[in-house]
Order: sequence, then C-alpha cells, then structure tokens
Amino acid sequence: MSGLAWLTLAPILTPLGFGLGLLWPWSRPVRVGLSLAGVFLTLAFSLGLLAATADGTVLVGALGGWPAPFGIVMTADRLAAWVSVLGAVSAVLAVWQAAADPDPVREKHHLLALMQFLFAGVQMSFLTGDLFNLFVAFEVMLVASYALAVLGSTREQLREGFRYIVMNLAASALLVVACGLAYGVLGTLNFAHLARRSAELGPNPTVTAVGVLLLVVFAAKGALFPLGFWLPGTYPALPPAVGTFFAAVLTKVGVYALLRVFTTVFSQEAAVTNTLLLLLGTVTMLYGALGAASQREWRRILSFLVVSSVGYLAFGLGVGTEEALRASVGYFAVSVLVTTALFSIAGVAERASGSRLVRVRGMLDFLPLLAGCFLLCALTVAGLPPSGGFVAKYALVRAGLAQGSPLALVAVFSALLSSLITLYAMLNVWRGFFWGQHPNWLPVYRVPRALHAAAYAACALVAGLSLFAGPLFARADATAAELRDNARYIRGVLGDGPVVIPPAPTGEEDGP
Repeated sequence: MSGLAWLTLAPILTPLGFGLGLLWPWSRPVRVGLSLAGVFLTLAFSLGLLAATADGTVLVGALGGWPAPFGIVMTADRLAAWVSVLGAVSAVLAVWQAAADPDPVREKHHLLALMQFLFAGVQMSFLTGDLFNLFVAFEVMLVASYALAVLGSTREQLREGFRYIVMNLAASALLVVACGLAYGVLGTLNFAHLARRSAELGPNPTVTAVGVLLLVVFAAKGALFPLGFWLPGTYPALPPAVGTFFAAVLTKVGVYALLRVFTTVFSQEAAVTNTLLLLLGTVTMLYGALGAASQREWRRILSFLVVSSVGYLAFGLGVGTEEALRASVGYFAVSVLVTTALFSIAGVAERASGSRLVRVRGMLDFLPLLAGCFLLCALTVAGLPPSGGFVAKYALVRAGLAQGSPLALVAVFSALLSSLITLYAMLNVWRGFFWGQHPNWLPVYRVPRALHAAAYAACALVAGLSLFAGPLFARADATAAELRDNARYIRGVLGDGPVVIPPAPTGEEDGP
C-alpha cells in the first residue's frame, strides 16, 4: 500500500480498535476518554481523506496487496471522503452526548464499545470499493445497531427493534441475491470494474433488473416510502445519543449507496431507476412532512423529518442532472448536520421537561439559548433564508424545474409543499414547548452543561452551513462533476490498461 492509500483504512480501523479496547472493564472516565479519542482520531483521518481527494485524486487501498478487481479494495474519491467526514462529525457529537449523559445500565453492557463498532461499519460502507464488501460493511454496521436498538430491553425498544431487525435482515438477504445476479451477469463485484463491464455491455435489461433490485435494497436501508415504515417508531425508542447518530447517518448510508451505484456504477440506462427514484422521492417528501405535522412527541416528529429529508435526496438523484447531483451532495451535508443538531436539542428538551411531549409550554424562560438554536434549525430544515437549508433546497427546486419533465415538476411541487408543512410542524413545536406561560406545577429539571454544549456545538455547525455555503457548494460542484463522469474513478481504481485475469495456477509456478 503506497502513499496516502493507508488513509482509506484508517477511519475504519480506528473505531474498530477503540471498540475492542472498550470491551475491557475500564473505569467510566477511562472509557469516556477512549471513546472521545476514538471519534476525534477518526475525524482527523477523515479530514485527511478530504484534503487528499480535494484535487480529484482517487485513493485506493488494496488489502493484502491484491489489486482491483481481484482483491478487496477501499477507495476514497471526493464523495466518499465527504460523507466520511460528515459521519465522523456526527459520531463526535453522539459520543459527546453519551459522555455528558451517563447511562450506567447500558454502559455496563458496552454501549460505548458498540457505538465504536457502529462507526466502523458506517465508515466501511462509505469507503468500500466493491458491492459484496458493501454488504459486509452493512452487516458490521447493522449487527452493532441491532444490539444498540434493543440495549436496555424496554418493551418499546423490543417491539420497535424487532421490526427494525426483520426489515434490515430482509433487505440484506435481497442484497446478497443482487450481488449474486450482478456477478453472474458481469463477472465482477468491484464498483469500477462493474462500471466498465456494464458500459461495454451497453443498455441491457438484465443489468437494469439488477439495478432495480439494488434500488429496492438501498431504498429500504434509506427509509424511502413505503419501505421506511420502521423508522419513525424505532428512533424515538433509542437512547438519545444513539438516536442522534442513527437519525443523522444510518439512513444516509442507504442514500450514499444509491448515489454511488446509480452514478458511478450503473449509469448506462438511468431512465428507469431515475424515474423510480423521482417517484419514491416525491411521495417520501410529503409522507415525512405530513407525519411530522401529525405527531406530538419530540423525537417522533424529528424521525418523520428524517424520512422527508431522504425524499429530498432521492428527488435530486432522480432528476439526475449535474446541477441536481450538486444540490443533492450539498443537501446531504445540510441534512446530516441539522438532524444531529435537532436530535441533540430534543435530548436536552426531554431531559429538562421530563417529558417526551412537546406540549409543555413556557420553556423559553428557562432555555432561551436552546430556543434560539431550535429556531435556526427549524429555518434550516424547512428551507427558509438565510439558512443553509434554503440554499440546498433552492438548488434542488431549480434543478427540477430545469429538467422540466412532468414528474420532475410534480416533485418540485411536492418539495415546496412539504417544506411548508415542515415549517408548520416546527412552529407547532416552538409554540407547544417554548412559547406561553409555563405551568407552575410542572417541574423543570437540571440538564448537565456538557449536554447543552453538545447541542450548541451541533447548532454552530448548522449556522456554519449558512456562513460557508460558497465553499460547501464549490465542493459539491466538483463532486457532482466527478459523479457525472466516472472515468476518473475507474482509471483511479483499475489503471489505464485493460484488466488482465491472471492465468489459473498450474501447480508448477514454484518450480521442481
């Protein structure tokens, strides 16, 4: 492994190593220190990847020295490095929350170690270079998430965790079938080699069918309607710190897989998959917004907003133009950061009021800074100026109008309508929780300062989306151009020459 290629493995091995270390029965301060060290080190390596790929370099780490497409490779281009950083930032804030809000029962059963394993699986999903290894990464991520989903064994967790596990096991089984079909048709599972072989084959109904099957799998992972029915019940049942990371990143892993597979790998016959994505995105945006407006609990409202945000990403991917991809990559960052911030705020609000409900009233007097942070996030998630959410949604709508097909125009209408409904839902939360006179008989509980600080730090990043929208979209622009032209990715992984399959061993290579 030469040059900076080792960086493609570092964000995976770091949380994995710290997770193994956390299985040892250290004292709590040591476990917290190790957890924070693990996520900050992962973030540092992810930032290294971001810098190394800024000029369009594709880093390839070949495990065991076996080159692609014959060995397992980890790859990082602009897109993979970008989502790796976002995942690491959300991991830092989730561990910060967990450190600030002790949970002795769950920590006794390795909460912090399981979180590190989850981070390793997520990073591996972002950085893997082949389809079967993506399945392995999903399983690493999901095994940890299954344990976290039921850790605590409350009735609600077991009920919702069962649905989450069954849904993901079914999607994983379908992914194995899709891998087998892809290998049967194209003879490879490496992303770059799949792209080259599918281009050589040209438009092909069998390849399109494999693509549709993969779309169903990743739509289930990404919680697109109607395959996201499990999400709004599962995330509120999780502990706040774990729920923050689940909500911000886990659905985005499915969206990342959609972006990777339908831009870099299968781009020959995009009309079918783009139409399906546009259709699913249109319905998902509205379903999520209407669901949020119908709920009265903090994290149930926010969980539906997660669903809605996935719809916006599918909308951009379905439009498929370079401008739409640019908007989707920008909105990806907005969605991860604002979801992290909103779930962090919800954790503080629930802790201060002692209730999951938003109809508490009058908390503005006790939590004025949190109320300001919530307003900023509400503007961002609804897509109103001057927030970063406005810039991203405006770009999506403009891309939809420029594409101009009837379905794209319906999707634009759905995007605007769901933004209005989202604004209504967020104003309801503001009016129910912060506004009005606080009832004297309701207690207000003390919240650890570190928990406040985690929420404020997340909100500072959301504010940064507005202040640094220019550099953000410049990066998104370069990433979208790279996604539209996969030649650089293929050349970076496979080289310039043809792929030569080594001859079968004869048993005489080592001589007499």
